[in-house]
Amino acid sequence: MACVLSAAVAWEVGKPLVIEEVEVAPPQAMEVRVKVLFTSLCHTDVYFWEAKRQTPLFPRIFGHEAGGIVESVGEGVTDLKLEDHVLVGKL
Repeated sequence: MACVLSAAVAWEVGKPLVIEEVEVAPPQAMEVRVKVLFTSLCHTDVYFWEAKRQTPLFPRIFGHEAGGIVESVGEGVTDLKLEDHVLVGKL
């Protein structure tokens, strides 16, 4: 089932982030949905927010490095279960 959550969304280069409700789909096969408890902007987030040397792609939700709790798992996921504490990073 999809869930609705609050996220800081970037709509334009260098503009302030806007707190909005977004809908997150349930995880597909081999995916995990994490309830993010802690996150921050890293240098990569800021780099893309400022659109330095790349084509800007907006809207964007930053915070790919985070800590949280597994909320749901997709088909085939066997190494994580509901309520596991996890760290999320870019792949």
